[in-house]
Amino acid sequence: MRTFVTVAEEGSFNIAAEKLSRTQPAITLAVKQLEEFIGLKLLERTTRQVSTTAEGENFIPIAKRLVRDFDAAIYDLRATAERRSGHVSMAIVPSVASNLLPDIIKAFAEKYPGIYLHLDDDSSQGVQRRVERNEVDFGIGSLWKPNKLLEFKPLFADKLELICHVDHELAKQTGPVKIKELENTTFLDTGITKTLRSRGSFGESKFDFPNITTLLAMLKSNLGVSVLPSLAIPSSSTHLVSRPLTPVQGREIYLITRKGWTVSPAAEAMIETIIRETPKQLHKHDLTLLTHKPPK
Repeated sequence: MRTFVTVAEEGSFNIAAEKLSRTQPAITLAVKQLEEFIGLKLLERTTRQVSTTAEGENFIPIAKRLVRDFDAAIYDLRATAERRSGHVSMAIVPSVASNLLPDIIKAFAEKYPGIYLHLDDDSSQGVQRRVERNEVDFGIGSLWKPNKLLEFKPLFADKLELICHVDHELAKQTGPVKIKELENTTFLDTGITKTLRSRGSFGESKFDFPNITTLLAMLKSNLGVSVLPSLAIPSSSTHLVSRPLTPVQGREIYLITRKGWTVSPAAEAMIETIIRETPKQLHKHDLTLLTHKPPK
């Protein structure tokens, strides 16, 4: 198609061959194959010049458009492959999305300005489900439950702390709080606490607030106490205080992908950025680099 357009515009097989960096017989053969495939003669050949037939003249603008569309499609594919364009969708637990991700996304946007990002925050359960259902390219969250369809790459761990109202009895002391001290308190459950292996140590709860914003509102009303990772505890609240737990408890965060699934170049670039930039956040947010995979 490109050869036909070039011959028609130049009126010469030889000039077209030079322009396309091909031999003159190859140019002639390409046009002949196109005419045989269509079943119509597109070019009139004489010893001195080449001109288009009526059908060839009508076909030129169509051929140009097809070549232009083909070139645009190849350009877009190459741009995607070279990570100059694309789209990434992620599902991430709120504490990581709001505290850890801003600097990581900033670094990503500076390196890949043509890639669009879409982020949904969800509980660890929701993150796993979204990845499993192929609703997002990948997710970041705790292990909700083992899943043979998913791959869990360790990222980091943060420490759990007691969080309560400043007027609560446990807020009047300093230093670590023993886990057994929580047995006689009104404990508020969240999506975070339910993913913890040590959840059974806190006793039963009749309150369950999956949304962390709702949980914080309940804590500010002094309804009870809860346990949150350090990354999820608001640093500017005048109504709430936090205390470390003993023995030390932690939350483990993983990068979650579908097993055996090849992500797009754009998503791959985002994953690489997260893995590269996360260690830089360790000291800033008091995190611990996680190296082991979750239990099966």
